[in-house]
Amino acid sequence: MTALACVSPETFKAILEKCGFCVDEETEYNWTLLNKDALLPVISLPKKGKLLSVSIMMEILDLLKIDNGTYFKLLDEVQH
Repeated sequence: MTALACVSPETFKAILEKCGFCVDEETEYNWTLLNKDALLPVISLPKKGKLLSVSIMMEILDLLKIDNGTYFKLLDEVQH
């Protein structure tokens, strides 16, 4: 099984947008994403830095119940 690797904040935001989230608010440092139908309807995602830490990614994916297979499918979609 392939392990998760760090991706850019923009890439991870695009994955969440594929899951129905949209940017509700934006500051210099964070996006606040909203999806009223999700298990976790509000997510604050850091936007600074080249890569998002795997621990942040895993926490969000676990809370949203997104498995590795779904994650890699979404990652492939946003990268191509």
